[in-house]
Amino acid sequence: MGLGLVEHSPDDVGWDLDLLDHMVPGIKSPGAKFSEKDYEELSEGKGRMCGDLSGMDWTKWAEDRLYRETRIRYCGGVARNRIRLVGIHRQYKIRVCQECGEMLRTYEGADDTVGSYVRYIQDNQIFTLAHNFDLAYTAYLRYKDDLMKEGLSLLDFASMVPFAVSTLEILPQNSDLVMSGPFEEPDEYFLKRQKAAFENESALTP
Repeated sequence: MGLGLVEHSPDDVGWDLDLLDHMVPGIKSPGAKFSEKDYEELSEGKGRMCGDLSGMDWTKWAEDRLYRETRIRYCGGVARNRIRLVGIHRQYKIRVCQECGEMLRTYEGADDTVGSYVRYIQDNQIFTLAHNFDLAYTAYLRYKDDLMKEGLSLLDFASMVPFAVSTLEILPQNSDLVMSGPFEEPDEYFLKRQKAAFENESALTP
């Protein structure tokens, strides 16, 4: 099995050029034009046509340039149709600075002195070879109650048996904090936001 990982380092992003392309569409993206919303904001004396950046969602803007989907490529005998999905383990995470470990926040203007934590959902898939699927799934169902009593999950099950593996085990991970349970907002809120950030990308980093 070969793993193909699409990553973007902050050093590889042309931040200045991307910002200039945002302010003047077409510099980097041929054919891009100002939208009707831009002209409406111009008539109100605001928006990017006036050089106004106060309405920018900087977190999403940066994420759009850094995040890419992780693609797993299967080669030879381990082809895609010989891989089965056992289940998905969902994690609720808070972004932290990779340098100092402090939790990151976003702020809504100069008057916001508290800010909001940068939160997201990470779904970890658990795979097995097709000929081991019945064994893996039956074993999990058999020991599911025992695992729950010990506070263990499907993710832990995958790490303990030789016939199952999770993306959490085989792909590079960051040091973001994992919450003990779901966020107060419904999952759909975060999934919709993440979809909006990734919908124009060809490839979703965990």
